Amino acid sequence: MDKTKIAQALSDPIRYKILMMLIRGDSACCPISSNINLDAHTGLCNCEIMNELGMIQSRVSYHMKELVETGLVNEEPRGKWKYYFANSNKIADYIEQLKQDFKL
Repeated sequence: MDKTKIAQALSDPIRYKILMMLIRGDSACCPISSNINLDAHTGLCNCEIMNELGMIQSRVSYHMKELVETGLVNEEPRGKWKYYFANSNKIADYIEQLKQDFKL
């Protein structure tokens, strides 16, 4: 686990907000969402993040690439969009590592 890379990714307020949206399971204006079985796992479509943050697709993709590279977020292509999911195991591992590092 690259703790520095994760810290750098989360230091950006937009990426932090996106991760919080994914963790909370904020949803769902997206027509793609209504065709997906969300009982298995919840996530957000790229278009939902765009709508929520008022950003163009390329900016959202840039931020999502940073989060995916840390392992905190998983992505799944669906048609022309990507669907994103918080990786709760990786997030928990990161939190535990911080507790160990700071002796909390």
